[in-house]
Amino acid sequence: MGEALTGRVVLVTGSSRGIGAEVAVKAAAEGALVAVHYNRSADGAQRTLERVRSAGAQAESFAADIADGQQAEQLLERVIAHFGRVDALVNNAGLMPTTPFLEIQPAEWDEVIRTDLTAAFHTCRAVLPSMLERGSGAIVNIASRLGQIGATDVAHYCAAKAGLIGLTRALAREFGPRGIRVNAVAPGVTQTGMTTDLVESEEGRRRLREMPLGRFGRPDEVADAVIFLLSDASSLFLGQTLNPNAGGYMP
Repeated sequence: MGEALTGRVVLVTGSSRGIGAEVAVKAAAEGALVAVHYNRSADGAQRTLERVRSAGAQAESFAADIADGQQAEQLLERVIAHFGRVDALVNNAGLMPTTPFLEIQPAEWDEVIRTDLTAAFHTCRAVLPSMLERGSGAIVNIASRLGQIGATDVAHYCAAKAGLIGLTRALAREFGPRGIRVNAVAPGVTQTGMTTDLVESEEGRRRLREMPLGRFGRPDEVADAVIFLLSDASSLFLGQTLNPNAGGYMP
């Protein structure tokens, strides 16, 4: 077990699967106490919880629809009641339907923006007061390469992730002087359950050709970047976006 996050309480949203699950497990391996959040996938959250506990960490799972502000506030209240505080928040919960722009209905647009952007607004708003009281904290928002370059058929997702990068920078400027570091991670295509159809499609093969590394990323590789930003090793990083994207976007 490492020690980069020893004794810190880390809340990871959307950690029932994919990148979020790997962040939770790696945080546990670095000594953190882990709050596993999920919305609908109780079975997935239980699997993550078992992996986190197997890594030797104290952990508990919490259900909430964090796109709802009241539920997000209640989530933070429950996590703080259980663990005593929240030292770090990872906003990972996300949704990426594939729909040509002119076929996107307002309800689908709203759902993606709520899940991929508004939820982070709610959780940041809920966690910041307690972090400000202690004068310390770290927030990492999981954005996307597509929020930097755009892509066809996922305009809502691109807009939400671009907004998340903007939110990251704004919060870093506002709260960095008060001891809270806010950063983002923007992966390229990462092989998770959410991207299986994409990876196996013609569009996936086209995106693979954009990757100088010659392969897509794994969730655990993206999680490494998140753990770095949560740790003291990234003490000079504020408002930054790390890009574990196999070279698919080079800002």
